[in-house]
Amino acid sequence: MFKIIVKDIKPGGIDVHETIAAEEIGLAKEDYMHFTAPLDVAAHIERLKNMVAAQAQITGHYESFCSRCLEPVEGDLNQGYDASFPINPATEFVEVGEDIRQEVILNLPTIVLCKEDCQGICPGCGASLNTEPCRCKKDKSKRPKSSPEKGDTYRPFEKLKDIE
Repeated sequence: MFKIIVKDIKPGGIDVHETIAAEEIGLAKEDYMHFTAPLDVAAHIERLKNMVAAQAQITGHYESFCSRCLEPVEGDLNQGYDASFPINPATEFVEVGEDIRQEVILNLPTIVLCKEDCQGICPGCGASLNTEPCRCKKDKSKRPKSSPEKGDTYRPFEKLKDIE
């Protein structure tokens, strides 16, 4: 995937530029989030006494869906990454790809929003509250049952407190 040959590292280090396909990272087009193009990895690699040190910048463009309203969302990944790999005199190369794969996956957003103040979808009528008003206000039969004594808030687990 992304190998650094130890003997090719000069005393001042080397600069490496690679592209990594999203499939190599384990993200397929069917996943909730996928990259629209290969990831770019620009790295500066140095050899120290018993280790190889890498400073990398990983960039890519992804597509996903808003976690609240399900609208398509695009975003950019721009992640710095530092790593060191122990070596011995017999080490021929260092495999950096798996570490980059893990770093990318760990730094993907867990919740993707179309905008910070996304209102989401009404659980009663399904209206996208970003673009249209809730229709439950007009048709009470579609509105999820709520507890009148506690206001007009949807409380799906309210009756569970009475179970013995």
